[in-house]
Amino acid sequence: MLSRLADSLYWLNRYLERSDAILRILHVNYTLWLDKGDHAVHFWPQLTNMFSTAAEAKKEFFDQHPLQLVQHLIYDTSNGNSIRAMVIRARENARGAQDHITKEVWEQVNQFYHLINNPLLQQKLMRNDALNVLAELGTQMTLYTGITDSTMPRNMGWNFMTLGKFMERAVISIELADRFFAEVDYSLEQSRDVLFWRTLLLSLSGYELYLKTYRSPYHNQHVASQVLFSKQFTRSASYCFDRIGFYLDKVIKDNYSEEAGSLYREFGRLHSKIEYADLSVLKEKGLQQYMQEIKRDLFDFNQRFSQLFFSYA
Repeated sequence: MLSRLADSLYWLNRYLERSDAILRILHVNYTLWLDKGDHAVHFWPQLTNMFSTAAEAKKEFFDQHPLQLVQHLIYDTSNGNSIRAMVIRARENARGAQDHITKEVWEQVNQFYHLINNPLLQQKLMRNDALNVLAELGTQMTLYTGITDSTMPRNMGWNFMTLGKFMERAVISIELADRFFAEVDYSLEQSRDVLFWRTLLLSLSGYELYLKTYRSPYHNQHVASQVLFSKQFTRSASYCFDRIGFYLDKVIKDNYSEEAGSLYREFGRLHSKIEYADLSVLKEKGLQQYMQEIKRDLFDFNQRFSQLFFSYA
């Protein structure tokens, strides 16, 4: 497969996985904000810092005006992480690799593109109908995920698409968890109420699993364990790294070189830091240092992966 096509397929899924994450996080935070509860608004600054490229003064405004932040993160194309900007780029990538995706996948990406550019939808958002707009866009993401999974052939194009999906998912899960644990000074010994962690767990679609799995009140430790190490949680770092390793192996076997072998070993070292770690490791090393190390190593691996397979830095 040409590196240009592999690049397009990889970023098609990265852009749409990020869009899916932002939509879910916005929906959760906006719904909790409407409840006006004690833990309803504390995540707006972190959300703004993660996904907005606006100036600091503008970010401070968004922190106090959630509806304007929702509009900014959905429609403002001057922000490279807005849903609209990413869907436009995803469609261009899909167009460039149209011969390597199914007709159904292309049609769904196209449908999402036309919905996000429909002025009627933007008018609904301006009329304070944000929840319905977020639900409509979320439905499009769910359809894309299902259509892609059920129609794409399991070939090299699928391997690069899935690598992009789980690379993005790992980055977002770790970054979200890091920002939440920063709010409690990365403490594992003390424990905040489960309502504090509800926003994080709902944003990662893991709240129900958490309530079913953990009974004791050591929520800080349990949340760290689920988000980093759980094999059953599809947005945990461990699950994402397992999937990355599985598809990286397929890609490298078909494109083997000394550089590819070195990259594979680099990922193996990174994977082992999650695979063979537990809460005792977090306590010994310190949660903050551990998460910063994982984030740095994942960034370095992504850089080398892009240089090797897509021929750019």
